[in-house]
Amino acid sequence: MGILIKLGISLVVMAFLFIAPMGALDAGSLAIKDIAPEWYFPEWLGTSLHAPSFQVLDTTNKYGRYAKTNKIITLKDLIKFHGHFCGGLVESAGALRMAFDRLFPDGIVDRTDLRIVSNNSACGGDVAAYLTGARLRFASHHIDNALKESEFVIQKVSTGETVRVRVRTEAYPTEVRTQMKKIESGKFTPRELDRFQDLQWDYARRLITRPLQESFMVEKVSDYQWPEPICKDLGERRDNDYKNAPEK
Repeated sequence: MGILIKLGISLVVMAFLFIAPMGALDAGSLAIKDIAPEWYFPEWLGTSLHAPSFQVLDTTNKYGRYAKTNKIITLKDLIKFHGHFCGGLVESAGALRMAFDRLFPDGIVDRTDLRIVSNNSACGGDVAAYLTGARLRFASHHIDNALKESEFVIQKVSTGETVRVRVRTEAYPTEVRTQMKKIESGKFTPRELDRFQDLQWDYARRLITRPLQESFMVEKVSDYQWPEPICKDLGERRDNDYKNAPEK
């Protein structure tokens, strides 16, 4: 009987992975929800009510037109790209979900039409690059260490509409930053290192178990001075130049 119950649960989960809409998530009702737990991906991270995910629009090939079908990017995808799950990754994803909701009210993020500024944090910088398609070498991803971690300035290039998003001060647990400083000082015990991971995971859980607007604030920016590119001129990006080319 126990085996049958477990089998039934597994079948329900598998069916949910393939057919369940993501209406409970912030990406919109058409997204596919990946809730399969992995050693690096706890089940609650995939099933939490407000875990951000993203519908994105790209081109079909190097000199291709706009694709007719969108892609879905989940937190699991971001973890695979970045290398590990941490509070900063979830924080950055939540922040950009809020920014994209302002820039793309239809819920579809055009990754051919964005540039972004982040600070040089590993988590925030990776999430910025993955979700926007912006790149340092093409001067569409800028670095400004005057920004705080998980603070971003994002522009929809075609319209010039620009927003800034950041974590609300009251939403960020001071204990995480205190523990971070202790570890970076070099004076810590193995137990304190493990404690930092626990604190970050607790923070991530809090972020995605309530509406994102309670943790992040977005504002329109009209006079932002974009930083100078930090990479030398290596040539312009050309793979999106034909996205609006006529059909045959």
